Amino acid sequence: MSGSSPRGRPSPDSRSERILPHAAAISAEALHSIAEQVGTPAYVYDARAIDAGIGRWIDAVGDPACISYAAKANTNLAVLARLERFGVGIEVATPGELARARKAGFPLRRIVFGGVPKPADAVRDGMRLGVGMIVLQSAHEVDAALAYGSESTNGPVNVGLRVRPGIRAGAHPSLETGRTDAKFGFAPDQIPEIWQRLSADPNLVPRTLAFHLGSGLDSVEPYEQALDLLLSLTRVLDGHGAPVRELDVGGGLGVDYASWADPEPRDLVRNLTERLAGIGAELRFEPGRSVVARAGLLLTRVLYLRHRRDYPAVVCDAGQTDFARHALYGAQHAIVPVDGELSGDPTVEVLGPTCESGDVLGTRRRLHGTQPGDLLQLCDAGAYGFVMASNYNSRPRPPEVLVDGSSWQVVRPRESLEDLWRGEEIP
Repeated sequence: MSGSSPRGRPSPDSRSERILPHAAAISAEALHSIAEQVGTPAYVYDARAIDAGIGRWIDAVGDPACISYAAKANTNLAVLARLERFGVGIEVATPGELARARKAGFPLRRIVFGGVPKPADAVRDGMRLGVGMIVLQSAHEVDAALAYGSESTNGPVNVGLRVRPGIRAGAHPSLETGRTDAKFGFAPDQIPEIWQRLSADPNLVPRTLAFHLGSGLDSVEPYEQALDLLLSLTRVLDGHGAPVRELDVGGGLGVDYASWADPEPRDLVRNLTERLAGIGAELRFEPGRSVVARAGLLLTRVLYLRHRRDYPAVVCDAGQTDFARHALYGAQHAIVPVDGELSGDPTVEVLGPTCESGDVLGTRRRLHGTQPGDLLQLCDAGAYGFVMASNYNSRPRPPEVLVDGSSWQVVRPRESLEDLWRGEEIP
């Protein structure tokens, strides 16, 4: 059987031995220690890889204040606090992410409240708190901002508008957010009228036009197309005396899970910066996956083997409740033994323990030498891993562990059985 992926790329497990600085490099000894003391499944993050992940963005952009880490990728407080020390900002999508950002130590001035369409009270609460920027993307959000502005005595609040550029960026359909039919943002022809309404309120300072194209993008070209649209809108708004001060190009820069050929932030930043000639506005970037994905792994133990003729399988104690990306998107992450080598043809499926036939972590893997009790690591799981975990089948969510050099600590314990019904009552 061929080892190529559905998109024509090599199997994730066939990556070369070259390791990226922002990829987790955790010793087998440490992983065994974690498994013995904390149990499996468990998320394990490499602190130094997190540092390298944000460092490559700072090197590309220059000013950390122009970077707002997308909290949705990984919201663990230890991870957020680690990133905060670099002086970057943070983009939050919900009141819960906003609360986490504040708990992790991000100053309000470095918080961008963007994300999904927000309830009116969330808009007002963000403005009342004094976040650095709140990005509006629906009519009811604009109405809430104007209502707050008309009654506020706290001084002006920075606001932005999210533009729906109508661009298919090549990501998985569930991850594309800039399409014409997307639920996010305003159509370009709606922007001038809304911008003028916001500009007329002395307590509101419209300063930012923003877009977000999706997650997992592997090309710079869609960003260039969307930025050109924002630049044309900027010229229109500047002509009406309401200048745009900032262009937020969102996040979404991808990770090539099948190889080490990740898109480089410096290429994106260079290409977009060249388009700003003569425009008096700054760029803002909101990376998430490209900062933390490579820095994490999901540690799991093999429970038993399934001997099938064409597609033998290993069944693990981690599954879709712990890591949902294969079930949702068909994502194929490298899965390798903690001890030993990959062996045999790429015909082994890696399955989870829940009551779903679709509970799959990976397919077509070279894991023929794997035995019950062996430890496996699902790689590049630092983004959209734990944050998407669930309690289906009443499975406690796994712990999160942060490794820093030769030491490690649990930064979120495994949920207990009692945690599964915490807050519930029997009438």
